[in-house]
Amino acid sequence: MNFVSDSFSISGLFKVEWSGRGFVGLSAKTYFCFGPDDQQKEKCSAKGINKSAKLTCEHFRSVLNSKKAVSATNRGFILKDNKMLSYKMERTGLSYFYCKRKVLADGMSTTYLDI
Repeated sequence: MNFVSDSFSISGLFKVEWSGRGFVGLSAKTYFCFGPDDQQKEKCSAKGINKSAKLTCEHFRSVLNSKKAVSATNRGFILKDNKMLSYKMERTGLSYFYCKRKVLADGMSTTYLDI
């Protein structure tokens, strides 16, 4: 694979989206990236959870270590009967369950599913 950091006009090359000290990935679109120091911005994505939930690296690591889900609260607005209403919904934010592959005994490595 070829990587180019400053040229976006060459097709077929990959761009470096993030680099840093660590990465905790629970599943597709659910990850936390942290930099080499506290000055670098962290990158967090949790599918189905609002950014206002303020998830930290410790939330992601606790799911990996304890194998227990972490809940989060989604808040927002919804239009119902021509009225604007606010809502607050508690849901499982980070789950240890991974349906795409089998998680091995070390809790980090995966293998194919026996289907």
